[in-house]
Formats: sequence, C-alpha cells, structure tokens
Amino acid sequence: MRLPSRPEAFARTLLSALVDLVAIVRELLARPARLWLGAAEMAGEIVLSVWEAAVLPPLELGLRGLRAALRFGERQITPARGLTVVALAATITLGASQFTDYRVVEIGAPSYSGVESVAAAPELGRKSPQSAHGVTVLAIAIAALFVTAFAVGGRWRLARLLIVLGVAVILISLLVDARQGLREGLAATTYEGAQATLLGGFWAQLWSGVTLAISGPLLAVHLRGEHAARRAHPTRGLGRPGASANTFPASAGGAEGAAT
Repeated sequence: MRLPSRPEAFARTLLSALVDLVAIVRELLARPARLWLGAAEMAGEIVLSVWEAAVLPPLELGLRGLRAALRFGERQITPARGLTVVALAATITLGASQFTDYRVVEIGAPSYSGVESVAAAPELGRKSPQSAHGVTVLAIAIAALFVTAFAVGGRWRLARLLIVLGVAVILISLLVDARQGLREGLAATTYEGAQATLLGGFWAQLWSGVTLAISGPLLAVHLRGEHAARRAHPTRGLGRPGASANTFPASAGGAEGAAT
C-alpha cells in the first residue's frame, strides 16, 4: 500500500482549515444579520401599530369627510350658484378697489433699478381711482350687486346687465384711469426721472370689470336653465299650485252626481 505523500496531506489539512474558517466567518456574519432582521421586524411591527392606531383612523375620517363634501357639492353646488359667487366676489372687489391707491409717481425710478428691495424710489402723487372718474365705478359696483341679487331672486334676464356694467368698467379703466394715471404732471418738470406707475387698485378694478362682463351672460344662461327646470318639474302634492283647484271641484261634481 502506498502512503499519501506529504504534499497531499498538507493540501487536505489546508482545505479543512479553509472550510472551518469559512464556517466561522459565516457564523460571525449570520448572528448580526439575525439581530438586524429581528430589530427590523420589531420596528416594522411598531410602525404598523402606530399607523393603525394613530394615522389610519384620522386618514379614514378625512376621506369620509371628503366624500361627504363631494356628495354635498354634487347636490348643492350648481353652475348658477358658482357663477353667482364669482359675480358677487367681482362686485365686492370692484367696490373695494375704489378706496385704494391706483397710481403713484416714482422719483428717479431708473436710478433705483436693481436695488428696489434695498431702497425704493421716493414716491409722490398717490391717488385713488375716484380722483380720475369720481364715484362712477362705485355706483356701478352697487348696481352690479343689486342686479346679481335680483337675477338670482328670479329675474334671471337682469344678469345680462352685468355685461354692460363690466364693459363700462373696462372702458373707464382703459380710457380714463390709465391715461390720467400714467401722466406725471408737474412732477415730470420738477423732478428728474419721474415715472408714473399704475398700482394694484387699478388692476383690481380692471379685472373685476372683465369678470363681470364674462360671468354675466354665463349666469343668465344657467339661471334660465334652472328657471325652466323648475317650471317643467313643479313640486308635487297638495302644495303644488292648482292642486286644490283640480281636486275639490271634482269632489263637488261627484257629490252632485250622487245626489242626483
């Protein structure tokens, strides 16, 4: 029998040592991995518990509230009501714009370009829109308020007047206010670099007029549709107009026939 040579025995020993070393390393790596997996599982259970106890109920409550609000909106919020709110908002904004400044003259404005956030140009000549057109637009705003109220109250044809009122505001803003507001006046000769600028009051007035001119015909169309729908489908029952007139004469006629 031939005995194994020394190199073969050394190779087997080295291989066995490597196998043992790999097993030891695997065990050393497996333990932290198991610890990390256990910690992650525990953290996941904690997060899930917090989600189910603290986050999920308010979320479900909010979703139910949104669904209820959506159902309410589908029943109550109609195009006519939405346009009514838009028209009223434009009317209120138009009236409020008459009590704000709509123009100003900046002195040396070109010299302050690029540093407006640090130092603004000196200003003078601030004026309200009423200085240009008097109380005309304020009267239009009041008229638009009453027109909208009467149109919603049943006289839907009046909503068409919002077109006229809105166009009047637009023309006054562009032909009167803008021309006067962009004039520097004496400031142009007294101060160097004087520049007139239109402020937010002017733009609020202009866009309020545009909104009234656009919402007026749309509001008339939808109010007419609702009015026609109410006439086509009146309330049923004894409360319906003419119900008693149709019922009691027939009963009376029947009584007369029975008596005969």
